Amino acid sequence: MLFFRKYEPADHQKDLIREFQILHMKWEEADPLPPPFITCLANTEQNLYFYPKDHIKVLEYPDDEGFTAPIANITGPKNRPVGLKFGRDYLMIKIAFQPTGLYRLLKIPMQKTVNAGLNAIDFLPADIPVIIGQLERSVSYEEMIEVVSGFIDRQIEAGVLPEDPLDQVSIKMLDPLAKHNLPDWASEACLSLRQFGRNFTKRVGISPKMYLRIVRFEHAMKIKNSSPEKSWSMIALECEYNDSSHLLREFREFAEFPPGTLLQKQTSGYGDFPTG
Repeated sequence: MLFFRKYEPADHQKDLIREFQILHMKWEEADPLPPPFITCLANTEQNLYFYPKDHIKVLEYPDDEGFTAPIANITGPKNRPVGLKFGRDYLMIKIAFQPTGLYRLLKIPMQKTVNAGLNAIDFLPADIPVIIGQLERSVSYEEMIEVVSGFIDRQIEAGVLPEDPLDQVSIKMLDPLAKHNLPDWASEACLSLRQFGRNFTKRVGISPKMYLRIVRFEHAMKIKNSSPEKSWSMIALECEYNDSSHLLREFREFAEFPPGTLLQKQTSGYGDFPTG
């Protein structure tokens, strides 16, 4: 069975939260499991995950033993891929934050979340065990969304960091078609270029230059996923790479496999796996 749905946050949550997601994939004992190694590619996301059913393992490469992710897992942007391995009853509840939302909630520099999974209990010790218990007792997906949405409401009421002009700029930078350069974005954030780089990295986790590279890479991936008949040369041109070899270099860094093999891979967010 497969259930996947995105849920829109309430209006008062939208400056912190992009969306809530639930993905539930369950295989009976007689069903063959899919290839066990799912690649999560480089991305700009800040997320809080809950795994109330089977644990998920995080691996550096397919033969790696890996480690078990916490039941409540905080993740930041990734500038390199990571592998995921899950069991027969995989239930994921995902709070997808705006680019600086986790920073405003946790009030910690986001660099420590890059390419990492942090145990949410270490940062929210009074809240997370309660949320986990409520999710484990929930009898419907809608009830699970009510649980995590209520958690966000309580965090807002308790006080999050105030919004900064840079927060809105980081959201605008997710548009791959925006024709701005870094000085333009810094000016819109009311900062010098140096201040912008420093504050952006603290609030988002990665530099603005890396962020824009990953945004463009994700755009190329989405084009290929929606239009598999398009050649990579066409996609490189559409995404304004210098040439197809430029896109190939980005693939080597952000996916660690050549673009021609993308449609043969099990990758999170593309193909058969809508999110991760």
